[in-house]
Amino acid sequence: MIQYLLIGIGAAIGAVARYDFTKLVNNHKMTGFPTATLVINWLGALLLGILTARLISQPNWLVFLGIGLCGGFTTFSTMANECLSLLQEKAYLTFAWYLGLTLVGGISLAALGFLV
Repeated sequence: MIQYLLIGIGAAIGAVARYDFTKLVNNHKMTGFPTATLVINWLGALLLGILTARLISQPNWLVFLGIGLCGGFTTFSTMANECLSLLQEKAYLTFAWYLGLTLVGGISLAALGFLV
């Protein structure tokens, strides 16, 4: 039962951090490129890689920070929705760059975080 509480608290903190970060980035960048979501997902992937490597023997901390905080901070659904919007706008090149950067960058940063 404690793990559910840890996940919920971590997710709430992560979601608020994502909201604030998105507002900050979107107030300074109006480019048509989903910069905020890309950077959020990259940071979350890097942090999750670091946490997974460091907290493997501390499951409650990994649940709180990894599943909760990182899960609440990152957002696959927003990325998918932004990809769909780019396709609907016929912004195919932007879509391809965004999807490629998200996937390759996210996996690479998670691996880097794990190895650091």
